[in-house]
Amino acid sequence: MRCRRSSGGGPSLLMLLLPYYLIILLSHHAVVQCFLLDGSGSSHARFPKWNAAANASLELEFKTEQGNGLLLYTDDGGTYDFFELKLVEGQLRLRYNLGGGAQILSVGSQLGDSRWHKIIVARNHENTSLTVDGATASSSSRGSDVEFGKLAGNSDVYVGGMPSWYSSKLTLLALPSVIFEPRFVGLIRNLVYADGDSTTPRRQQLGRAAEIKVRVNFVWRG
Repeated sequence: MRCRRSSGGGPSLLMLLLPYYLIILLSHHAVVQCFLLDGSGSSHARFPKWNAAANASLELEFKTEQGNGLLLYTDDGGTYDFFELKLVEGQLRLRYNLGGGAQILSVGSQLGDSRWHKIIVARNHENTSLTVDGATASSSSRGSDVEFGKLAGNSDVYVGGMPSWYSSKLTLLALPSVIFEPRFVGLIRNLVYADGDSTTPRRQQLGRAAEIKVRVNFVWRG
């Protein structure tokens, strides 16, 4: 399995290896299009906060041989609201809370088949849907408040696992049990959602900033 990077007419990538993680320095002409998470004790990727407004969506694609693993997590900084997306025995499961109690959506089967699968999490006010490869499950949140925290205090978006420092700061997690979820082993690509103050979804890119620290392994093909 190989991941591509776009070429800007010549080499523009500097990689500095440090124990257990990489510091990736990328110009705007070299963008990671997919990445491999190895499931080791510190393996994860961190992306900007999701602006999970009342009509927001989030998409990603994954490929794995494993039936269990945390795909994505984000929350309101440790109060109530969270989105946890994971594989459980080959099925995709979304557990979320928008203040009215935890909801669980499950869809798909045998997803650890070494094929690419596309996920869409979509919000429509109190309604939330989970889609994988065209199959959809949905539910409605209880209560009148369906906002996802406050953007300034929300966590970043974590893919493939949680940073190890959360183990000593469980009060910062709206769903503390996420720290014990098995880490995802496989490939991730095409992570798309609105970030920051923007309400327009866009593809999230490793290398968008001058320096990004991620605990992942990369496979490159020029």
